Amino acid sequence: MPPFTACIVQTVSHPYDKEGNLRRALLAMEDARAKGASLILFPEMYLTGYLIRDRLAELAEPLEGPSVAALRARATELGLAVVLGLPLADPEGGKPANALLFIDRDGSVPGVARKTHMFGGEEKMFAPGGELRAFDTSLGRVGLMVCYDGEFPETARTLALDGAELLCMCAANMTPYEDYHPVYMRARAMENTVHTLYCNYVGDERRFHYCGQSCAYDPAGRILAESGTDEETVLTVTVDPARREAVLRDLNYLACRRPELYHKD
Repeated sequence: MPPFTACIVQTVSHPYDKEGNLRRALLAMEDARAKGASLILFPEMYLTGYLIRDRLAELAEPLEGPSVAALRARATELGLAVVLGLPLADPEGGKPANALLFIDRDGSVPGVARKTHMFGGEEKMFAPGGELRAFDTSLGRVGLMVCYDGEFPETARTLALDGAELLCMCAANMTPYEDYHPVYMRARAMENTVHTLYCNYVGDERRFHYCGQSCAYDPAGRILAESGTDEETVLTVTVDPARREAVLRDLNYLACRRPELYHKD
């Protein structure tokens, strides 16, 4: 597969303003495509904002909902894949999931990741995801992680063992945890020999100050892009599958594993 360009949108999200956030996402998609991008990432719960517990049930949306339909239509129009966070409604009326959607360049949705590891009482609001699966896309096999998921090496390793060639993590990471995610994402790239793309918020939302530091790393941990802690910005990076193949020729951790020695719990 040839190299492709990805845009990582480090931005604010306006709580409760689903229409406004959607409008900004659609405009960002147009800008990304003008830069030649094939993939764009937005943060965790970007569509609605993160701290929306009092209206979560109202703002949660199913896969067939109007906002998702608008994103899918624009993705098809632009030929641009999208990773975006939102509260995904449960068709059976249970708690929504804190989810990431992967919308492919043809408007299909080959993958949905529901946050599996709950942080800071999130289990009171969200139903945790029950599986970790990679999925095939027009840009290769992809694994998605939602914020705290990426702080557990087992999550990324499970996705890599399921064939993921690219790991995307979208977050609402806040002070005082500035130093965590860039370190984890670089380590996840190196230990699984995959490209990693990380997208986080900036700005303030009630008691949270989001700490930015969106970034991207190649399969050897080489820095492709890193951002600061406060500014809205768009990182534009090149993902080259040939780079992964070159690294694997010299260092392949997955092939050298000894799972019969590892504890299962």
